[in-house]
Amino acid sequence: MKSTIVALSLATLAISAPTARRQVPHYPPTSSSQAFKLVTNVTDPALDFSPSIKNWLVQGYHTGAGTNTAVLAPFDAATNPGRIFYENGTTQDQAYHSTTLLTDAGSLPAPFSWQVQSTTEFDALYPAQHHVSISVGQPTPAYIASFPVVYPTVQNGLGQGTFVACKNQLASYPSLGEVVTVNYAYATFEGPDGGYEYDANIPEGCVPISLIPECAALDGSSEASHQFALVERCYEDVSAINWPEYGP
Repeated sequence: MKSTIVALSLATLAISAPTARRQVPHYPPTSSSQAFKLVTNVTDPALDFSPSIKNWLVQGYHTGAGTNTAVLAPFDAATNPGRIFYENGTTQDQAYHSTTLLTDAGSLPAPFSWQVQSTTEFDALYPAQHHVSISVGQPTPAYIASFPVVYPTVQNGLGQGTFVACKNQLASYPSLGEVVTVNYAYATFEGPDGGYEYDANIPEGCVPISLIPECAALDGSSEASHQFALVERCYEDVSAINWPEYGP
């Protein structure tokens, strides 16, 4: 009899005990497109510039024949609507993260490529920095992060690290003063047990950022065929996303 009572009591406790709430992942909805603008998100708000560079757009600043430095500037419908990029390659390239980023530029728009300096290359004026350019010539590997990475962001195919924004002068235009340039800080590998240290090589005074694709339309006036412009995840309006609302 006692054993029956104990069993019933345990069953009652099991039924009445509140079920632990399961955290359901909640992320901003994505869309998809062959083309996108690159919008800045500051990954450490404590290091942000004033005024903030959050939601600034990637643009190219002409620095010579066929060369442009990648810079950030706030949206302006007339002067900075945002440069339009596309991921170029085959679906196999896409699967193996061996694509490149292109953008159509020039008076008769033709492909210019996204180029990130390697670990052994440095900016001539700022030897602690690896600069990013939008220029003619061979692109460096780049891709939009895909599953299982939740948020689509631009990744540098040359190595782990983070994009950074730095207030720099341009060698071609010293009278221009400082502009906010896009650079890359390679992570330090702490293995075999430590993994990557992403903040180890961020230059002093620079701000760690992510570059988020915002859906756009391909430039129909371009000389490029866009035959290998891949469909990628993107957001319809990055500036409208309230990031603190989302997460696991």
